[in-house]
Amino acid sequence: MSYSLKSRFLLILTFCIVGFNTAFAQSGISLYHLTNSTYQGSNFNPAFFPEGKTFIGLPVLSGIMIDYNGRVNYEDAITTNENGDREWDIDNFVNNAKKRNYISMEAELSTLHIAWRKSKTQAFSIFVRERIGARGFYGENVVKTAWYGNTSIVGDEIDLSRTALDVRYYREYGFGIWRSIPNRGINIGVRVKFLNGMVSAVTDNKFDGSVGFEENSYNANFDLNSATVNTSGLNILDSDELTSHMISNGNLGAGIDLGAHWKITNELSAAVSVNDLGFIRWKVDPENYLLADTTFRFEGINLGDVGSFEDAYLDSLQNRIQDTTLYRAYTTGLNTTSYASLMYQLTPNDRFTGSIAAHIVRGNFRMIYSAAYTRKVGRVLDVSANVSRIPQQGIDLGLAAAVNFGSCQIYMASDKLLRIWDVTKIDALDFRFGFNLVFNGKGKSPKDDNSDLMHPSPYGKKEKVEKSDGIYWIIRKQKPRPVYEKSNFKDY
Repeated sequence: MSYSLKSRFLLILTFCIVGFNTAFAQSGISLYHLTNSTYQGSNFNPAFFPEGKTFIGLPVLSGIMIDYNGRVNYEDAITTNENGDREWDIDNFVNNAKKRNYISMEAELSTLHIAWRKSKTQAFSIFVRERIGARGFYGENVVKTAWYGNTSIVGDEIDLSRTALDVRYYREYGFGIWRSIPNRGINIGVRVKFLNGMVSAVTDNKFDGSVGFEENSYNANFDLNSATVNTSGLNILDSDELTSHMISNGNLGAGIDLGAHWKITNELSAAVSVNDLGFIRWKVDPENYLLADTTFRFEGINLGDVGSFEDAYLDSLQNRIQDTTLYRAYTTGLNTTSYASLMYQLTPNDRFTGSIAAHIVRGNFRMIYSAAYTRKVGRVLDVSANVSRIPQQGIDLGLAAAVNFGSCQIYMASDKLLRIWDVTKIDALDFRFGFNLVFNGKGKSPKDDNSDLMHPSPYGKKEKVEKSDGIYWIIRKQKPRPVYEKSNFKDY
């Protein structure tokens, strides 16, 4: 590997260690609690299909999402010195690091969605979304060693086993099917997705390693296994092929979303979903930066033979590690999310919900627990408030609202509101906004075929199936009995 390629590898590995590592995907728990008030509810559970006939989302305007979750805020990173000037406070940043830390950044743009209800019990949708994400873990000893040197962890080691990189940008084209089974109180949804990857940079799932420092000699013991960084599309970003690459390319994949909503009683219901089960095969502009599996003891260098200590130290390390670059296609799985909820409908317009969300990125689980209250105000407003326990952020407050103006619907949601009023203390941000067109079809709801009232007749097997609302049997109108004239009878 050339020196420039080595530098590039080390730069990517530095990103892994310092920040963009394995973490959980976006939350969205507040918008989720609006269930089928908006079309966007189907992004969390395909069984949530909104009321109405036809739904159209305009490019970009129908869905914008930004989500950030980190360890450091402005107040932690910036300080004022004796002269009144602001400067970086790296010491405070390092000292605030926990044993396990992570950072995640996500963004989504809805390019298009069209959904329509064929009948009261069946509906379909097509959609296109741009999805961008960078996520990760980093350890306390990593940042302390980077800033203070190895003296801070003499006798200890840097555990690299959970260090990984996951940066990707891809587009999804999807087709959804929604089905209601009224007599069983079940709604189900399935969304099948065709995926086209644009850019990727990920570490090997099997990456493991450690760097330990001996207490007396300060010698370093290196142990590295499956240290690989795979990239795709990075060289195209500054080439003439960028435009055609962003329209369509050979990085192809597939995914599926599954969801169900079960009405247990008139008041109690449950919902569960699993989203983003799938993969992408990265074949365009692939590069694989590999360090050979190795274990060695580094005892330093002879300062009498070198001119620059820094260059000599790095050269000595590089000479001990065998590295190479390959150009092979690779496959990554999608970052799966799942939601489970139990809902209690206090009144037709008031609902309480308890939810658990699991976000899985390359085998790592991050859990969100939430309790919400949702209120429907006529046909104009749906609003939800929730309290959630979010990883690394603790307890936070979320709000979501959907406002309807005729055929126009505007929705907004955020999961992280407690610290939003003080910008200097924000270390997490979640914001979702969109504009939908909703058409109800001649102003009327879909015709009720009373299929949910069908039950076997109690009058015998020869009778046709009758309809019942659970209290009364609905019997078809019978023909009146014939009326006979008195003259037709004999008098005795």
